[in-house]
Amino acid sequence: MRVHRILGVGFGLLLLAGTATQTARADDQAPLPVRLVDQFYAMFGSHPGFRANHAKGVVLEGTFTPTLAAKTLSKAAHLQGPPVPVTVRFSNGGGLPEAPDTHPSGLTRGMAIKFQLPGGGATDIVSISTNGFPVSNGEDFLSLLKALAASGPTAPHPTALESFLGTHPATAKALSVPQRVPASYATLPYFGVNAFKFTNAEGVMKFARYQIRPEAAEAYLSDADAAKQAPNFLSDDIVARVTKGPVKFHLLAQMAQPGDKTDDATAVWPDTNPTINLGEIVIAKVDPDSMAAQKKLLFVPLNLTAGIEASADPILPLRAAAYGVSFARRSKP
Repeated sequence: MRVHRILGVGFGLLLLAGTATQTARADDQAPLPVRLVDQFYAMFGSHPGFRANHAKGVVLEGTFTPTLAAKTLSKAAHLQGPPVPVTVRFSNGGGLPEAPDTHPSGLTRGMAIKFQLPGGGATDIVSISTNGFPVSNGEDFLSLLKALAASGPTAPHPTALESFLGTHPATAKALSVPQRVPASYATLPYFGVNAFKFTNAEGVMKFARYQIRPEAAEAYLSDADAAKQAPNFLSDDIVARVTKGPVKFHLLAQMAQPGDKTDDATAVWPDTNPTINLGEIVIAKVDPDSMAAQKKLLFVPLNLTAGIEASADPILPLRAAAYGVSFARRSKP
């Protein structure tokens, strides 16, 4: 099987075969999150002050207003009302902060949200523009990255990547999903690939995954139109939109049904699963110093609050730990 495009959903890694040419020379005894971050640095290089992945982005501010239905799912403070402030970061996948927005390493987009809680504190959502993750555990993700790095255009067949995909059908399926260039960050849906357990005031517990749907119609560019865009057209566009008026999204909870896996991010739930509209995100202000803000910000999927708990999905603690490793490194003077 000849693989020309590789999509590392969740961590926003989309690479043309052969782009990743290095494997990290990390201590095999180092913790897995450290080895993952080292692998990203080996593939993309180290860019001081920037994330190892989703390095390029833009920060905006707004509010979140919960619906009455949100209370039926969770007792979380930001789901009770009134509106709470939010900080939102849109981003491109990959570790190249200066890459154009159409670069193949960045075609999975990210939307991270930090909700300021009543009385202090915050809680986060980290979502991406693909529904599902290519592997179900961290060791497989590291193996996938290493296989990708070893599978350049001159590698003999079967390449390490082809061998990996041959034994990981869920990964092969995820990587077959095409990634189109969006017309705007504001015309994309975003997905939380991990399940969480929600508990309401009556103690009723249910599992769900986040979906963030744009109020604007979904829109994508043709290859010809994408080739005409300026290098930073996505950030320029969202800034221009917000300057003219608020950009809105709806935060949904896709509910797990009997038989749905809540501990496997490769298992995409059917579109027929019911959803609960949790509220409206209104983005109304551009951070005046977006570059400085995003270097200081850390969004962690396990930064939770009472009423929302992690599922048993092993990708969740791995993501949280890897983000912490990356943050510590980019925060060094």
